[in-house]
Amino acid sequence: MALAHSKLAADLPNLRIRLEEPRDIPQLQALVHAAFGRAEEARLLDRLRAEEALLLSHVALLGDELVGQAAYSLVHVDDGERLCRFPALAPIAVSPARQRQGIGSALVWAGLATMRAAGFGLLFLVGHRSYYPRFGFVPALPLGFGSDYVQPGGAHEHFMVAVLDDEILGSARGHVRFHNAFAEV
Repeated sequence: MALAHSKLAADLPNLRIRLEEPRDIPQLQALVHAAFGRAEEARLLDRLRAEEALLLSHVALLGDELVGQAAYSLVHVDDGERLCRFPALAPIAVSPARQRQGIGSALVWAGLATMRAAGFGLLFLVGHRSYYPRFGFVPALPLGFGSDYVQPGGAHEHFMVAVLDDEILGSARGHVRFHNAFAEV
């Protein structure tokens, strides 16, 4: 995906974002492990791949160096009467040596554009409440979405949604369930 119209493209002229390829997986496992400082997120990706639950995986490259990854799987939104499916971003990882250079931002922007182009109206995530609002993510609970990541009366700002199509808000509400593999992370 081209980033020609973004500030990031000027700051990182050699950055390319493309779909994950099977040959990337060993490097991605090491990158994700290093980025999180533990193996659980890499195992999560392996399970999503094995169960064909990985909707999309973008990788970021600087020259030939694989420096980042953003994965998307589908969540189920259940309002008690019907079940809808929307994408969720998780995990996203950038090589520790390359963090704070705009690579993660470029991955998020690419994912938002891809999900919008695919016709999805919402994109969910569980993440840092001060980082993701710059991309249009807002707390999901006030918009009518609950999750196992939100306990009654507890903090909820980390469970967020980006509204890619305003018309969807009138018809989608309910409890958001991530793939079972997320319970193991």
